[in-house]
Amino acid sequence: MIDWKARIMTGLLALMTILGLLVSVHAGAALTPTGVTYPWNPAALAGDFLFFDAPWPPAATWTSLVALVLVVAVFAFVLAKQAQRASLKRNNIALKHMATRKQSAVLRETARTKEAAQLHPAAVNLPAGERVGQLVGRGNRWVYQGWRDLGVYVCGTGRGKTSALVIRHMLEAPGAAIMTSNKVDGVRETLAGRAGHGQTFIFDPNRIYRRDTRPDFVFNPLDYVQSAADARELAAIFEASTRKASDRGGDSQFDTAGRDMLAYFFLAAALEHDPLSQVFAWIARAEGHEVQRILARHGKTGPSSTIEGILSWPEKTKGSVYATAQRMASALADDDLLAWTSADRVRRFNPDEFIRSTDTLVLLSKDGEGSGGAILTALIRAICKTAEHAAQGNGGRLTVPLVMELDECANIVRWPELPSVYSYYGSMGIILNSYFQSRAQAIDAFGKDGWQTLWDAAATRVFGGGSGDDDFLRSLAALIGEHDEITYGSSTGKDGHTSTSTNTRKVNTLDIAALGSLPEWRAVLFSSKCRPVMVNTVPWFRDKTLTATINRTPPAKTPAPVRTAAAEAAARG
Repeated sequence: MIDWKARIMTGLLALMTILGLLVSVHAGAALTPTGVTYPWNPAALAGDFLFFDAPWPPAATWTSLVALVLVVAVFAFVLAKQAQRASLKRNNIALKHMATRKQSAVLRETARTKEAAQLHPAAVNLPAGERVGQLVGRGNRWVYQGWRDLGVYVCGTGRGKTSALVIRHMLEAPGAAIMTSNKVDGVRETLAGRAGHGQTFIFDPNRIYRRDTRPDFVFNPLDYVQSAADARELAAIFEASTRKASDRGGDSQFDTAGRDMLAYFFLAAALEHDPLSQVFAWIARAEGHEVQRILARHGKTGPSSTIEGILSWPEKTKGSVYATAQRMASALADDDLLAWTSADRVRRFNPDEFIRSTDTLVLLSKDGEGSGGAILTALIRAICKTAEHAAQGNGGRLTVPLVMELDECANIVRWPELPSVYSYYGSMGIILNSYFQSRAQAIDAFGKDGWQTLWDAAATRVFGGGSGDDDFLRSLAALIGEHDEITYGSSTGKDGHTSTSTNTRKVNTLDIAALGSLPEWRAVLFSSKCRPVMVNTVPWFRDKTLTATINRTPPAKTPAPVRTAAAEAAARG
């Protein structure tokens, strides 16, 4: 079959080259005249040079080189535009085989508003949900993540997840809102956009955004260790925050024993109302006997026996357990970090007050050991557990949803329990959105099973492009589904008779190549409510309302703050 497109592009390149050389010869003649008049007819000009010994203008040599460079650049630009148009065409064709307008209605404002009123009847002026993007080819209608849907977002580097999603969700949050990050991106916009919505708290031990050496507030994880189970979960957070990809698997004996030792040292410090620095001192000085006596004095038989058993092991084995516990608790050797847990004359962060407010909490930490990620994650855990208890005491759901945007989740929010809470936090109004740059990054942080649990439990799953993981892209293509492609063929026999044929085959609605090359700000949303939809995310700087809010210019229509029905009645007197 003749590839007419290739022939056309080849002809275009040839034409551009001829025109470029024609112009360059005349430009050279103008710069270095030879006394000869050169024709503008390409054939006549070539004949003059080949058969009539027309002199070559000296300047035409470098003008020809410039012309050829320009021709190549323009042709490359044309090819790039063709590829972009082809990608858009593939995506637009795919729209016909994804969720229909009727099917996607469950994700749009009318349905989400009705759902929000049913879930949170006491909340006044509650938005329809969290806006994700505008439907492609459907009149730019917004798609919403509902107030009982938890989200997992996979967006490659530079795909605008912070500008288009995190900042929007923070600014449009109806109540308290939490944002995490390991960089300054989005912090200024979030703080400016939420100014006037309650208090602002910034956890920044690595001084990513703040320059003040004194903590903005203090939070002691030991205040939320009420049982051996709490202590073990806190120890698991510290272990996860120090584990590298190369450590996966580890030594089961020493890892388990070291984690248990750290957990029960936490428990002993909590029982004695000691600071976190005491935990590290006990480990560094191998003062397990003191910890064992404290646990026994408080009637903690199981933990006391565990520490007593470890202390009876051979010196070499016991030393390895201490070394493992010290590695897990390495962040506690940083006095600047510990200041965020016990500094004097600094306001204390109260999770119970926070979840009932419209306050803003920004949590910043660098990656790596001793970075503050463990304290950050412990604070998230404390807030989540507090919200759980509040929801249980409020008929099973918070009055106003709590928004938590866990940006850079794999780097700084290594909470081992995170995958398991995804199955029920949505029903409590605790709305978590976890952001990853790739599936591999999530697997590194939570393990293959943990990632799969997260992905499967999320009611809203968004792929924002930028991935080169063939296996992951193949699984997304399978989720989007297949459609019938009809091809037509014809053949001519020796007798001159022409026959035609029609064939139908199954093809992926979006193949790996199309998913791997999604246009900028384009994303595919997978919902538990309908077939996948394609959306255009909208960065804050292209949204007039958000831009006005962030730049402190009053928008044309400012949405009223969310209040409970009781607060509304009180305001009316």
